[in-house]
Amino acid sequence: MIGIYQDEFIDYLKNKLGDHIKTTSKNIICPCPYCEFNKDKDHYHMYISTEIPIFHCFHANCEQSGSLKKFLRKLEGHDISDEFIDKDKLNEATNRRKIFKDQEIIQSNIILPQINSSKFMLKDMYIKQRLKFSRTPIQLIKGLIFDVDAFIDLNNIPVNETLFRLRDYLQSNFIGFLTENNSTVMFRNIDHSHSMKFFKLKVQQSNFLDYYKLSGENKNSKKIVLAEGIFDIFTEHIFDTLNIKEDIKLYASALSSKYITLIYSIIFHEQIFQPDVIILSDRGIGRQQYKNMKKYNKHIINKLTVYYNTMGKDFNDTPIVPVKYNI
Repeated sequence: MIGIYQDEFIDYLKNKLGDHIKTTSKNIICPCPYCEFNKDKDHYHMYISTEIPIFHCFHANCEQSGSLKKFLRKLEGHDISDEFIDKDKLNEATNRRKIFKDQEIIQSNIILPQINSSKFMLKDMYIKQRLKFSRTPIQLIKGLIFDVDAFIDLNNIPVNETLFRLRDYLQSNFIGFLTENNSTVMFRNIDHSHSMKFFKLKVQQSNFLDYYKLSGENKNSKKIVLAEGIFDIFTEHIFDTLNIKEDIKLYASALSSKYITLIYSIIFHEQIFQPDVIILSDRGIGRQQYKNMKKYNKHIINKLTVYYNTMGKDFNDTPIVPVKYNI
């Protein structure tokens, strides 16, 4: 079995589209019959989900999508999906997705405690320093958490052994940021000297990597700015050192996860297909790593541009003197 499909489905696709068929845990990747039929390429752009009978082409200017019935009518002239779909496997996958969806709906109403700067003066000063004493009102910072105890209590967060041991320390020394889809809180230690600098608290399940997001000024753009740290995107969002803010759809932090995983998640949640990706890189990541990422993900990424700050480790270090590389 390939997900919800009988093994014969792969043989059928090879017979119709050639031998360039790849399978992953989530997708069958093959030539697109709408835009890539009879073309010899290194990478193909048609993705067929192995969990539900749908497809999507990620090739720029194509982006055909729909049900497997539509896909097979293109190849065969009529629907023959019943020959390849295992109904029991489909029902299992559908039930899993329904349970997950219901859980997300139940848990998605996350309450944030009011920011009390006078009660948490050290946290207030830390934020101001990291934002370079800009005029950004702290109370309006998206997803910001000072009072960890109140956040846990207001949202009935289960306190496991790890959280029980760390709770007092998180309350006194950490600020938190709730991610875009309310699945994770990324905590940051305000004490630079301590070895424990970060802590991730999972508050609900998510099929995709969650991320911290700031909106750009062009909602119709396909340009996205990514960085490892939240304060990197904050600094660039506030000061626009690259002079690109008016062309950007969103800024997102990878929260120390792989950039390609973050890109997949943004494509899913934001419906931005074949984005132009701009990365504000730490100086410790070499260009070859980005070249490899672009090489093996041409079907996902339209353009990749990487900036380094020649005056610091990352884009929260000022002054910022950027150097640009088109990958």
